Amino acid sequence: MRALLFVLAFAVVPGCTCSGVNRGDVNLVSLDDEWALGDELAAEVEAQTDPLPDAAAQAYLDRLGGALAAQTELADREWTFTVLDDAAVNAFALPGGHVYVNAGTIAAAETQDELASVVAHEVAHGAARHGTERMVKAYGLSLVAGLVLGDDPGVVRQIVAELVGQSALARFSRSDEEEADGLGLEYLAAAGYDPGGMAAMFETLTALRQRAPGPLERWFATHPLEEDRIEAARQAAEGVEASGPPATDPKAFDGIRQRVRAEVPAAVTS
Repeated sequence: MRALLFVLAFAVVPGCTCSGVNRGDVNLVSLDDEWALGDELAAEVEAQTDPLPDAAAQAYLDRLGGALAAQTELADREWTFTVLDDAAVNAFALPGGHVYVNAGTIAAAETQDELASVVAHEVAHGAARHGTERMVKAYGLSLVAGLVLGDDPGVVRQIVAELVGQSALARFSRSDEEEADGLGLEYLAAAGYDPGGMAAMFETLTALRQRAPGPLERWFATHPLEEDRIEAARQAAEGVEASGPPATDPKAFDGIRQRVRAEVPAAVTS
């Protein structure tokens, strides 16, 4: 009965975002409920994965991610950024402002602008609320409503397993990916990072895949990289300049990357 009332509340008062990123879109999950659901999912991620035991790398990602999240329309919400102890190149976002970056992604990036582009893309998925939109499509509104209420922890575990892995639920639509690329470029420039870092990261990953495809399998399964997407990122960055100095130091990134490569030796490196 409780879940039914919750669904009826969704139907009567949908989480409509009527300006900016989602102008005209209707998300059936309210922002408050999305952030509550995100906390549940994040708790399960922490049960299934391990953070990288490197306080300096975590502090660096906190600053970088925080600077990017501050450029979004949801900057007043709480965002968290976590480095996972995983050599595979991957990153993903949960509903409710939770972003995860594998240590392997830090090891693979050539510059902090490249790493920032990955984080910006995931932040954009969160700001555009793609996660809850996809979950409602995949599971239905009534089940998602029950998850917010904590009614089915088994499904929460399943969803997290799919997001951490490479199943269909972890794959956004082409339009979602394009929107996240476009918004990510805006956030990069506004936060003081070179928007050209996105195309550069795409090119870095494509080159690495040719030499060592295994550690990049998860990335390419959930982040398709067609040539037109790389070219679109390259063209979109032309004429766009960073608005000022970034929140993080390029030299600090070099040190963090070196540390991560030593701590996660199985990670892909150039």
